[in-house]
Amino acid sequence: MKPSKKFSRCICGSMMIFVVSLWAPQGSLAATAEKKITKQFLMSGQVDLVREVVTLPLHRGRLSSGETVWFVLTDVSDFATSNKMGLTWAPSLSKAKDLTSTRVAEMDDSGNFTFKSGRIDFSPPQTLVAGEAPNLFPPKTARAGSVGDAHYSPLVRVTNNKDLVFNAPVIAFNVGPEKIAFCNGSPDYSVVTDSVASICPDKGTVDLKLRFGFASGKHLRYLSFDANSEESATLESSTFAPAESDILQSGATEVIYTIVNGKMGAKDPNRQGLNSALNGEGPSLDILANFKEISAGYSPMWDVRLAEWTKDAISKDQRKLITDGDDLEAKSASGLLVSPAGGPVKTTGNLVNCPVVGFTNE
Repeated sequence: MKPSKKFSRCICGSMMIFVVSLWAPQGSLAATAEKKITKQFLMSGQVDLVREVVTLPLHRGRLSSGETVWFVLTDVSDFATSNKMGLTWAPSLSKAKDLTSTRVAEMDDSGNFTFKSGRIDFSPPQTLVAGEAPNLFPPKTARAGSVGDAHYSPLVRVTNNKDLVFNAPVIAFNVGPEKIAFCNGSPDYSVVTDSVASICPDKGTVDLKLRFGFASGKHLRYLSFDANSEESATLESSTFAPAESDILQSGATEVIYTIVNGKMGAKDPNRQGLNSALNGEGPSLDILANFKEISAGYSPMWDVRLAEWTKDAISKDQRKLITDGDDLEAKSASGLLVSPAGGPVKTTGNLVNCPVVGFTNE
């Protein structure tokens, strides 16, 4: 059984955060009373920027075979439904409705879900061993703390309600409410996903840890639930869901950039990247490309693209904090940033489920 408090390092869209029992960021991102949400998209959530969590409704459904499914809803393909339920409108999800990985469900008049398939094992211990300095990324060992079966994906098509596609990540599986009642925190991560800060089935709520990044030069908060790569899932403390890989070919994705070898030092204002995050200095501060507002192209499913500063850029001290996708793409075009695999920055084939919560002032 995994302990309820542990050392872990997490990454979303390849974004990492060093966590020692708590998940609060370090250095310049330390919690202050001045922080506030400037634009919130996931309206069903109550954001707490002091604790760096968002409280969401906890849903209880079941598999058609009888197992209990605890899950949250964050995004939906239909605009009217998003307004009614306080979810983020993600129209691109409609492109995924016929994918093999998109699970099938039915929803009754009370909003209760019955899923046809999709199981998750939350019992494995999360294992992460960083690489040798100075190249801490990629890690030597990465074993996810929760693993979905061949049929699990967070995307769900509701066949008896206009074929709506929901983002419905599973929080716990095949356990009763007494097993996951951690209303005051310190959850047992052998029964719930590692992004849980506290969970209270009697109240029907779950507090989920916020992740940190940028979009269009602004601070961004979002969530991390699933990844099709075990390395990414381990680094993010999310669920390894290999079945969702086909979403990359559907067009139902956004692009997120992750710096590999940005400046290090917890107090350096230009600190950024995976090496720094694996060194315990704070989040890797990834950049969601071209996101300003919810639009017809929005999706919570993000195509991960790694970017590495060249030796020439490093020698000329050109590494700066990047907060805008256009800026990163310009630096890639000029040759300052390249793919670790060689050539221009490009897709890694890694996909992560990271719903946007909102913009903040810091």
